[in-house]
Amino acid sequence: MSAKTSSKPVFGSVTLVHGSEQLLSERAVAALRKRAMAEEPGLQLVELVGGDMSPADFVEASGGSLFADHSLVIITGAESMVPESVDALVAFAGAPSPEVGVIVVHPGGNKGRGLVDKLRKAKAGVVEVVAPKAWELPKFVQAEARAARVGMESDAAQTLVDAVGNDLRALAGAVSQLASDWAGERLSSEMISRYFQGRAEVTSFAVSDAVLAGQTGQALERLRWALDLGVAPVLVTSALANGLRSLGRYLDVRAERMSDIEMSRIVGVPPWKVKTLARQSRLWSETAVARGLIALSRADAAVKGAATDAGFALEQLILALDHARRDDASGHRRSAGVRRR
Repeated sequence: MSAKTSSKPVFGSVTLVHGSEQLLSERAVAALRKRAMAEEPGLQLVELVGGDMSPADFVEASGGSLFADHSLVIITGAESMVPESVDALVAFAGAPSPEVGVIVVHPGGNKGRGLVDKLRKAKAGVVEVVAPKAWELPKFVQAEARAARVGMESDAAQTLVDAVGNDLRALAGAVSQLASDWAGERLSSEMISRYFQGRAEVTSFAVSDAVLAGQTGQALERLRWALDLGVAPVLVTSALANGLRSLGRYLDVRAERMSDIEMSRIVGVPPWKVKTLARQSRLWSETAVARGLIALSRADAAVKGAATDAGFALEQLILALDHARRDDASGHRRSAGVRRR
């Protein structure tokens, strides 16, 4: 749920910060920089951007300084480095200067993967940035609260996740604001709900929950309120996609005999969510979920620019999901009736 720190020293080595979660990546770099400055307060700091960096730029930055005993070089956007710069960096990693530390930031993915493989082979230090799973977000929130010296119950952390969503930067910012306004308090779910003045009840996730519960009228009402509050349309389609996919995974494995904890790990949801999925599964079939995902993909394209009115596109999506659920249920009932006769 955080950065898995390298045990190598900062100076005399190359450290690769690798992973797609930007907030955690930034924190990992900040922690390494803090370590370096604690060891050598007078160091020279050089910051380079991978796509703009030439081999000569790196050689100059990593060659030490006339004005400081130690240098720290931070390279961001390493996935865009040209091959010649990659070769220079890998050569340095194989024989680093003891007075120079190099931090290389790579966002994960296939672009620039060769650099990552070469640095690992050269025995560079690696900090893997691991983003929390959906069911781990409340733990992330509670850890943020502890760091901000404010108490938070587990249900309060879940309420905050429901209110703000899955973006770590937004969650961290919300905890920071709560800690500033409620210093020394222990935050409860009720306090957070009041703090957000209803936002916790009218988010993209609340819209998704109403749709999956078969409460189409309530889903449309929550959608209008959410859009009025400034919730981005793309967050609604994202929440619906998460909900439908989780439900689809649950439907695939619900016949297996396992505990809620085991089920939650397989489906990829918090343990408390398993009971919610069990209730929703009574209204949905695998076919209905598949049809819903097709409608969702069209709506997602619409809210990202294909439609002039994103709100209308979302309303049509909610109605399409309702029809997919109802039509499939009616078909099952008709088939059951034929078999009984």
